[in-house]
Amino acid sequence: MLTGNQLPDTHIFEITYSGALTAGEFEALRDQLEAFLDANDPADLLAVYGDIDLGGIEPKALWEDLRSAGLEKKVRRAALLTDQGWLRTLAKTARHFIHADVEVFGTAERAEALAWLQR
Repeated sequence: MLTGNQLPDTHIFEITYSGALTAGEFEALRDQLEAFLDANDPADLLAVYGDIDLGGIEPKALWEDLRSAGLEKKVRRAALLTDQGWLRTLAKTARHFIHADVEVFGTAERAEALAWLQR
């Protein structure tokens, strides 16, 4: 499942990933995220990663995700909440290739991630 929404009274868009992911979910999320980024400056992201079913990701979903390339240029900061080692490593590597400041937090550190985004 893939969902997204703006946190009330903030410039933060929260994305939650878990389980299997469909192309339709990525497409809907991209549309929501584009509208949010167009309406908010600065714009920050909070990405919450649950247990992702890698075998349950539709191949077309990966294409839809790639079509979102470039949106990160409008993001000031991105906080990732995950306890999965491979995602932590991927996020730390991504810091070198994108404009946004990226920090990785454990899933129990939501308050710290939100405080970092709001500073």
